Amino acid sequence: MTMTAEARISRAAEMLLGVRRGGAPIAGLGEAAPRDEAEAWAIQKAVLAGLGGRIGGYKCATPEGKPPSGALLDAAGILRSPARWRAPGDGQVGIETEVAFRMARDLPDRGRPWTREEVVEAVAGCFPAIELVISRYADMKTVPLDSSMADNVAHAALICGADVPGWREMDLNMLSVRQVADGQVQVERRGSNPAGDPLASLTRFANHLHRFGLKLEAGQVVTTGSWTGLIFVPAGTKVVGGYAELGEVTVEV
Repeated sequence: MTMTAEARISRAAEMLLGVRRGGAPIAGLGEAAPRDEAEAWAIQKAVLAGLGGRIGGYKCATPEGKPPSGALLDAAGILRSPARWRAPGDGQVGIETEVAFRMARDLPDRGRPWTREEVVEAVAGCFPAIELVISRYADMKTVPLDSSMADNVAHAALICGADVPGWREMDLNMLSVRQVADGQVQVERRGSNPAGDPLASLTRFANHLHRFGLKLEAGQVVTTGSWTGLIFVPAGTKVVGGYAELGEVTVEV
């Protein structure tokens, strides 16, 4: 018998929570895999509820012309730099240096899209961030986008730097990024985020959430995608990531 949407969401959440609680990574969600983005968001909500967490923000990837994706961030996993973060087990942890924003006010569904100017005005702060990435799948490259979203796009934690004065006058689409692990430079370049202008991504995402009964809220943090690509490091590594224009973030994994 075909599983109902409610049954798929419940079963998928159970499977992903099992890994988060110490079980082995899974190959996929099988029959419980979400059929669309709405079910992926519902699974994320069920996992967060199972963890006893609350929404502290989002990660987003909304490149123009490509399918959007996003993830809920558990408020308990949003930490200030410098930070120490205990990795589950002794495996590899993915590291990505990003640009993030903190909201000053809500952006609810009002029946028409929020403009870029309105979204920028609703931002309280901009800062560098490091996202820590751990997939609950044995090979996250083999699962489809909606299943990846069900697993919060492999989000584990977000380390946030200090607010940057004068960020509204900066060109956030052209920055000098640098990421160092245990003193070894992993990435150092000047350029753009592969997903495009972070503020354009934030604007698209703010409006996209309304399709699923979600909205950006005051105090929430939104991180807007990797500038460095996903680079894995072993537990026990000290990582420093950031931008010449925005400052640095430090985490010891």
